[in-house]
Amino acid sequence: MKLIISLIFGFIFSLTHAFAQGALPNSLLWEQIRASNVINVTGKTAVGIKKNTAFVFLSPECPLCKNYMLILNELCKKYPQVSIVGIVPGKSYTLKDIKQFAVDYKADFEIYLDQKKTLTKILKAKVTPETVVVDQKGNVRYRGLIDNWQANLGVKRKVITEHYLDDALDQINETSYKYTETAPVGCLINDL
Repeated sequence: MKLIISLIFGFIFSLTHAFAQGALPNSLLWEQIRASNVINVTGKTAVGIKKNTAFVFLSPECPLCKNYMLILNELCKKYPQVSIVGIVPGKSYTLKDIKQFAVDYKADFEIYLDQKKTLTKILKAKVTPETVVVDQKGNVRYRGLIDNWQANLGVKRKVITEHYLDDALDQINETSYKYTETAPVGCLINDL
């Protein structure tokens, strides 16, 4: 009996420690994503998906975000089995502004407003554009740049040699994956 009680307390302690360190058990990540209170530009609340998903943090005024809309639309067509979801963090834009952005750039994917930045904090996004790829089990598979076109803020390559998001989506169903991360370049997500 003492052994069982020790095991239970050890398990509870390890969970408490994991939560304190910011780590979430994989199954809980999707629960938090669904409960994040983001609003679709159509007015629907919550992200109703639980499959392989690329979350792309966007800003309707960010030139980089505007430039990447074509590539994101192409990836939607190339990977129909993966959801690409745009997330606009903060209170700077209204649903009307975001809907107009989606229309102007012919978004082939859903875009959500994360007014309280709940989902932004859950996925630890820092800039726009930034991508976070989550598989259907709740594993974060990739975080960072869409590709290496943007070398630094204001510095663009003439030839794109790395297609990070494309590669992550291509390998999303591989069981032996290695988490990869790149440092995103873009506009900082502010407190507004």
